[in-house]
Amino acid sequence: MDRRLIRTAVFNNPDSDDPALCPEDPEELDVFRREYEDVTIWCGTMFEGGCGRQLMTRRCTDKICHFAHYGSAGDGHPCGRRERGKDSADHLFAKAHLASWLRELGIAAEFTYPEPPGAAVMIRLEDGRSLLVHLDRNRPVDWDNDTWETILGPGVPMTPGVLAQRGYVHRIRFDDRPGGGRIMQFGTEIPGEGTTWGSLDDIVPTTKNLLNTTRPVAVRAPAPAAQQVTAPVERAIVTVTSSAARTAPVTRQPDPIRRALLRLDIALRDHPRRILPAVEVIRRLLDADQEPHEAARLRIALGRGERWLEERARLRRTVVERLQEQPTPELYRQALELMKDPDASAQERETVAAVEARARRAQEQEREAREQARTARREAEDRERTQRRAAAEREWAERAERREAEKEEAEERSALQARVEKAQKLAPAIRGALKKAAREQRTTTWSEIQHKTGLHQLGRLDHEDKVELLALVESDTAPDTPLWSALLAADGDSAAVRLHRDVSHRLSRPLPANDADLINQLAAERTQLHRPW
Repeated sequence: MDRRLIRTAVFNNPDSDDPALCPEDPEELDVFRREYEDVTIWCGTMFEGGCGRQLMTRRCTDKICHFAHYGSAGDGHPCGRRERGKDSADHLFAKAHLASWLRELGIAAEFTYPEPPGAAVMIRLEDGRSLLVHLDRNRPVDWDNDTWETILGPGVPMTPGVLAQRGYVHRIRFDDRPGGGRIMQFGTEIPGEGTTWGSLDDIVPTTKNLLNTTRPVAVRAPAPAAQQVTAPVERAIVTVTSSAARTAPVTRQPDPIRRALLRLDIALRDHPRRILPAVEVIRRLLDADQEPHEAARLRIALGRGERWLEERARLRRTVVERLQEQPTPELYRQALELMKDPDASAQERETVAAVEARARRAQEQEREAREQARTARREAEDRERTQRRAAAEREWAERAERREAEKEEAEERSALQARVEKAQKLAPAIRGALKKAAREQRTTTWSEIQHKTGLHQLGRLDHEDKVELLALVESDTAPDTPLWSALLAADGDSAAVRLHRDVSHRLSRPLPANDADLINQLAAERTQLHRPW
């Protein structure tokens, strides 16, 4: 598993430019995981050194949480993201924020990423103007290009003389957002005053430049030709009154009434949440002494803003009431958007918050139900695997048992075959020896037969060999006549009696259960065998 502490990634696919930042805190990572439960995370190709492989989140308590690659790092896909900080994704976060801002303004734009990756973001607006976000701290800013506006990224140094010549420079910086992601702040630096930071919501594109409505600045004239750095001509406002004026550009002060009316127009067109602050600015201006014609302009604008706010308030009330009666996802989304209005009442916010809490509980219950279903499915799969494993083990044991039984059966058949072959060789001699003993009216023993026949292998016969041999000897003995082998058991010793029982059983001949009765029967059979032939 990859051990690199990768903080930044992209969502959905390797070539995406939708950035992700892994929270450092374990609790915030838990929130991040729930929020992006169904979204894949990748080591994107839009990063410098990105390998394009899929990533996972790693929760740590002894170090910061981070992303990590699936699988090993030795699979032919080297990753160059080792030890790269989260600022290496600034170009993707800048694009995401600026794209959202331009969409709210209703301005279409095309985004590209100049080489090397992460050095800059180029935005081309639908009217042909271009906006450059310079992020490379090690490369000087080209102020002489034909870019309409240039924004400096975090830590990018200022070219000497540019700030004094332009009269302002726009900058951006990023702060981590709890639960993952980054928040972009927009600042405007003015000579001698430093940089004031705020939100993109305060920035309005004009025909000349990007206007910071909270801190409007004048655009200065171009520097004399002897200076090396010049500002684009279309950004300069030059007032020529005297030679002194030509050498010292005069700044034009912004018109607060015009700015307030412009701010309300923009808010009414594209930014509902800015309408109330714009209306309040107009109210404050009306409280001050104004020329009659200016006051009339302000009252007309104020009426437009207040009518919009009243209509918006009625819409909020209607949506909240309908949401209480019959919550639907569409009403819920609409209510959440309306609650962003700064004049939404506390009661409305509480009502929507209660619906949101119920929705979250329902989502949590659904998530728990899905988890329980997954757990039940895993348990069922585990049981099925266990059953399959047990069945396979039983089948293996049964096969082993059958193989062992077949082996034993084959050994028994082989031993039986050997006994039969041995008995077939010895049977004629044994039958002859027993008949001879009967003619001579006597009994005999295995030792005596071995001695008189010279068959030394008789001494190596075990009990089963003797049973097989005598059964073969008696194979042609009539069922109603005594067995010749009775002459071997006439002495009544236990081994001879047992042998006679086994031979008789093999030949299906009935015998007394008691040994004493069997011995008496053997004596009678011996007498019968000793009769003259």
